[in-house]
Order: sequence, then structure tokens, then C-alpha cells
Amino acid sequence: MKRLVVLSLLALSALAVGCEEQSQPQGGKDPGQTTAQAAPIKDEDLPTEAEFDDEAEKQINTTNYKTELDSLEKEISTE
Repeated sequence: MKRLVVLSLLALSALAVGCEEQSQPQGGKDPGQTTAQAAPIKDEDLPTEAEFDDEAEKQINTTNYKTELDSLEKEISTE
């Protein structure tokens, strides 16, 4: 009978210690939480195809189109 009582007390104390609430790190935040959140992006902030076309027309001309094409092909092949 004593053995049963001792084993029960040991089991209950182990259960109490195991279920004890975990203390949080010194930062006060859960380590699983991320602290930085991404800011929402507005549609106006995203570049459009027309903007890319305008930029390309300014940068690429008949004298440098071959070098621009080569650089784009190299960039695509590395990905």
C-alpha cells in the first residue's frame, strides 16, 4: 500500500512539473512569433508592363540591343 501511495505521489509530482507553464524568454515574446510584419503593398506601388516598356525604350536602342540581349540571356540562364 505504501508503495502505491509513493508511486502515485511521484507520478502526480512529475505530472505537475511537466505541465507547468513555460516561462517566456527575457524579450517577453514567444520565440515562435515573428516580430516584423510586412507592410501592405498598394496596387499603385507595383510597376506595370507599360512602365517597363517605357524604361526599356529609353535604355535599349539600335546600337546596344545586342549587348542588352546577351546580358538578359545570361541572367536567364543562371536562374
